[in-house]
Amino acid sequence: MDKDTIWVVTSEVEETRGGSRREVKSLKVEELSVNVNLFIEQIGDILKKTPAKLGEFHFDELEVHAEITGKATIALFGTGGELGAMGGLRFVFRRS
Repeated sequence: MDKDTIWVVTSEVEETRGGSRREVKSLKVEELSVNVNLFIEQIGDILKKTPAKLGEFHFDELEVHAEITGKATIALFGTGGELGAMGGLRFVFRRS
């Protein structure tokens, strides 16, 4: 391990004889950095189209949970995700 790589427990599940376990991979920090920045830009594009006010409510904050795949891409947790049982990335976007 060096400063240019990082260990990540990925979203992929490896099947074993006794069940399954998450895969641990060494990823390039630069590749992961590029993908995190792309993900943030994509969420930013979504937020630009989000109204500041919803009826009588103000939309001030969006919290997004994502995970890292074995190819260093960032993926949103789906509705069937077991968020409490997994790690991942948490992004909180607040209106200024």
